[in-house]
Amino acid sequence: MSRRPTRLLAAAVPAAALLVAATVAPAAAAPNLPYVVAPLATFDVAGEVAEILAVTPDGRTVLYTDSAAEEIGAVDISDPRAPRQVATLDVGGEPTSVAITPDGRHALVVVDTSPSFTAPSGVLLVVELRSRAVVRTLDLGGQPDSVAVSPDGRYAAVAIENQRDEEIEVGGVEGGLPQAPAGFLAVVDLAGQPARWSVGRVELTGLPQAAFPGDPEPEYVDINRSNVAAVTLQENNAVALVDLRRRAVVGSFSAGTVTRTDADTADDGVVAFDDPLTAPREPDAVQWTPSGNLVTADEGDLAAEPSGGRGWTVFAPDGRVLFSSGGSAERALADAGFYPDGRSDDKGAEFEGAEVARVFGVTLTFIGSERGDAVLGYAMLDDRRPYLLAVFDTGDAPEGLLAVPNRGLFLTSNEDDGTISVFGVPRP
Repeated sequence: MSRRPTRLLAAAVPAAALLVAATVAPAAAAPNLPYVVAPLATFDVAGEVAEILAVTPDGRTVLYTDSAAEEIGAVDISDPRAPRQVATLDVGGEPTSVAITPDGRHALVVVDTSPSFTAPSGVLLVVELRSRAVVRTLDLGGQPDSVAVSPDGRYAAVAIENQRDEEIEVGGVEGGLPQAPAGFLAVVDLAGQPARWSVGRVELTGLPQAAFPGDPEPEYVDINRSNVAAVTLQENNAVALVDLRRRAVVGSFSAGTVTRTDADTADDGVVAFDDPLTAPREPDAVQWTPSGNLVTADEGDLAAEPSGGRGWTVFAPDGRVLFSSGGSAERALADAGFYPDGRSDDKGAEFEGAEVARVFGVTLTFIGSERGDAVLGYAMLDDRRPYLLAVFDTGDAPEGLLAVPNRGLFLTSNEDDGTISVFGVPRP
């Protein structure tokens, strides 16, 4: 298992340490945080790719999706320095996401079975983890993207994207919107045994903050302790909030526009952050913070170039921007040697993944750069003033980000090279 070289923001630390204190404008001097994140292993998964991750409650088994091989895999990380493949399971289609119930009994795998863009379909497979057998298949009524399980285990939410065909032209835009049929949020009631579980539907059309209210294209979902799901509508540059118990939209907001003068928009072999940029954020991943706010990774997708905020944002639930990384995230990548200048004329570093977790008493936020092959780690002592701790190397194109707080671990699944990177977060 080879490890790629690690590049740090500061050199005055041990070679094994990855997280070191640094500041993010407009923050003041960073606190003396005792966290370091050390690379433990890079594991080549069976099959072809590794995309989305989920972990059992004991923190010892990780599941990953492999859409290319149409399977999910299980990896034993009891010894995080020596991960071990323990199983794969054919799912009969393209798995797009996976989650595990809080009791550790079942994995929920959402599978795209669509024959075409105009006839989207998908299922939710309920896998009993002990036997590794599919014990229930539920029709989702459309093409799924992301799945999440509520912290209390009562609900699952599935973003039914019914994704657009990027090869057709709509309104003069290649891959433009709207493209029927519209997506929605599937809500699965997990009360009782899987034989009793049922699927409901929450429409996300007609939201005034959406760029294309007739075609929401939900992308990613996360659920808080009040059983409210936050759903990104990436191509619509919006976020919707859904009360899962009531199965009703209870809020939505536009993700807004980033206006900067410190971007690099030229693919010229020179990293220079001196270009103007005005672009919709178009968020991909979303995470609730322990304080009840929302973190988004602002990748970009549909809008005519430039597209995407090229950073990340903390929103209040009413849509107020509490923090915007501005140009600091891409500059941090550049300082660590990871900024992908060849993507400067497209969407830059493409911050796609996000993970927020309490690890040994501190809220950490991780933001993944798909094109930079790196992750930025922050301490969220205050949601309005995150502190950048460091930028650290992953495999190629980190897609899934996963913290394992009870083991002091952080993992990424790296789509382009089919690996899982394992890092350790020591107890302070």
